[in-house]
Amino acid sequence: MAGEAGPPAGAGFDRLADQLERGELVITTHADALRLLDQLKQQIPPGDDRRELRYRYMFCILGMDNDPAKGVAYAEQGMADARRVGYADAEINFHFCRGSKQESLTTARDALPDYNAGIELARHAENIRLVADGLTWRGSVQSLLGEHALALVDFLEAQKFYDSAGEPTESEQNLFNIAVAYRRLGERTEARGYLDRLMQLGGERKDLPQQMAAHMQLGFLDLETGTDHLATARAHFLAALQMARSIGSHVSQGSAHMGLAQVLNQLGDYRGALSELGAARAEYITTGDHSDGDMFALQEGEAHAGLGDHVLAISDFNRSEAFLQKSGNLRYLADLLDHRSRSYEALGKTAQALADLRRMVKVHEALDRKAQSYTTTLMSYQFDTSRKEQENRKLEADRTLRDEQLASLQRVRRWQRVALTLGGVLIVLLLWQAQRQLRRSRRLHRMAMTDPLTGVANRRGLEYFGERALQHARLIEEPMSVLAMDLDHFKRVNDEYGHPVGDEVLKRFSGLCLESLRQIDRIGRMGGEEFVVILPGTTLEAATSIAERIREAVSALALDDLETGLRISVSLGITERREADREFAQLVARADEALYVAKRQGRNRTESL
Repeated sequence: MAGEAGPPAGAGFDRLADQLERGELVITTHADALRLLDQLKQQIPPGDDRRELRYRYMFCILGMDNDPAKGVAYAEQGMADARRVGYADAEINFHFCRGSKQESLTTARDALPDYNAGIELARHAENIRLVADGLTWRGSVQSLLGEHALALVDFLEAQKFYDSAGEPTESEQNLFNIAVAYRRLGERTEARGYLDRLMQLGGERKDLPQQMAAHMQLGFLDLETGTDHLATARAHFLAALQMARSIGSHVSQGSAHMGLAQVLNQLGDYRGALSELGAARAEYITTGDHSDGDMFALQEGEAHAGLGDHVLAISDFNRSEAFLQKSGNLRYLADLLDHRSRSYEALGKTAQALADLRRMVKVHEALDRKAQSYTTTLMSYQFDTSRKEQENRKLEADRTLRDEQLASLQRVRRWQRVALTLGGVLIVLLLWQAQRQLRRSRRLHRMAMTDPLTGVANRRGLEYFGERALQHARLIEEPMSVLAMDLDHFKRVNDEYGHPVGDEVLKRFSGLCLESLRQIDRIGRMGGEEFVVILPGTTLEAATSIAERIREAVSALALDDLETGLRISVSLGITERREADREFAQLVARADEALYVAKRQGRNRTESL
């Protein structure tokens, strides 16, 4: 119709670019990606530098998969142009692209500077989605390098960003990263659950790349599980290979051949393994990908050693070690040293074999230390996340209050301008009264469930929360632990220093416990100086660590401002949920029994049943 305005210039470009960036369009083959990118290019308004740069970084990430060296140069030119135009989002994405090409060109570790730089720029620009993208790029590299706990922290942090930004497609895609991190941490049950779900979703959407990636990871998962699962591992790699061929992905075909080679080496089919490695090499040559050089040489060495050619095997192992010195993957290095020592032994070179075995022991010790640090890293992340969530809720509550106050002021002014009638004022007053009554009811409910002295849950509140936590744990079959705590010789405190001092000690003890617990945990006062802590999702071993942390903190609690020389200690009893437990009272009773054991054993200690 004459006079009607058409869509703004670039609207079609923006719509298609958004769909591509969020993964809303299923790209099955590289040809599909190039076709969509060409459509995008055709819709760039003439002279629009920013949309031109947006197209270029998407082409860098989605369209350039066969020449990593060319991709690095392309990304560097894009970064320079983005800085000239002042387009921060483009500069960030070119950092991510250059990092991804650098992974294929040299080693994954060399990509970290670009991913870190992109994340820092995204934080500075307050672009939550790009921060999350950068965390997934970096987490994938850390996982490859064996830093699985750091990788999982990055993926979980990215998941929070995707959820808060309302990006369901990217959130689902990131679940794949979390599954891989769990696999590499050895948490196979969690990893398989994620991968089976992603396989199902990929099948429902006919998303071949997602199904292929799930098959690959399930193949590696079965490969790591043991010889009984080699047949299923091979089936997964064959399925992934077929899908990789159908979508024309040389990189994925090479990875599938590599997985099949590992299966055949474990089955003792060494000639078959070399054949698969040859096929993998052909695919890698096509793409210019050098990122799997360490594993490639390691598998060749295993195959040649299996065929009795130990001289050639040692040469392969030496090549693999040269790659590993750059990547720093200790798990692969331990495997290499084990196999190379056997080849040295077969050649009668006992000194070299012994040297490799000694190095292997040291590498395993380093891996054990890393495994111990994983738990510390994840627990620290959980506690930090809990504190941040509390702070964020407080900030959100303050912001909501300010917004409500501002909205209320604006409403009053509007009513003043239109001369609100008495009936309108009455309605506002009635609504306010209803809200006030609702708040009063909620406050009374909280008071009924809270111990007035310490501010923690009372017996009623604890039992209410405990029953719900137990039923939830039984429903999803997760662990749950309960601590029973009793302040040692607390009657002496009341007798020697008076009840006001005793009350203050109880309050400080409660506050100290709250600082030591996660947000999902719940502490309650059962009466007197006896307290109970509910720890959802917590095994007996983890609960023991928490109990010891509380016990040590209580022993170090300074109370000199109340009474000089006043010190307290606490005894703790721990129990974990058992299959036969049907009521929360059963766990409390068992924790109390453990507590009495701690008392009889001399107090200021932790016991479990």
